[in-house]
Amino acid sequence: MIRELLPLLRSRASRLLGQDADDAVQTACLKLLRSSDSWLSHPNPAAYAVRAVTTAAYDLAERRAKDTPVDEFPDHAHPGDPMAQREARWEVGRLLSAVPRKQAAAIFLVDVQDYTIDGAAAVLGVHRGTVSRARAHGLRAMRGLVGLAEAS
Repeated sequence: MIRELLPLLRSRASRLLGQDADDAVQTACLKLLRSSDSWLSHPNPAAYAVRAVTTAAYDLAERRAKDTPVDEFPDHAHPGDPMAQREARWEVGRLLSAVPRKQAAAIFLVDVQDYTIDGAAAVLGVHRGTVSRARAHGLRAMRGLVGLAEAS
């Protein structure tokens, strides 16, 4: 029964949602299969199915309207302006991409992820002195990129 209704459900959902119609159809089909007794005993099962896909489409559109796209979820809440925090993340990414990979890895683990020098050395599989030296060289290069004076 549901197979015969799929073209009708898809057309109804595509009129309501456009390209996202398949998500609403899938949600409606799952709902129909879960409540197959009420659906099949309904006087007009096709109307019941169309109503289910319409409800699913409206729910999906409402949920998507409330969603705020973000590039990533923070590990913990940060006080302050969200736009400034995003710009700061972009700047950190830009600066890390401007130094060699080993230096960037050392800086990222120690200064961004809050690893200790020993913890970062264990993650990278190198001696703690290698991490410390790579971090120092990387920070010096990054300071040069942003025009800060040597702070040693």
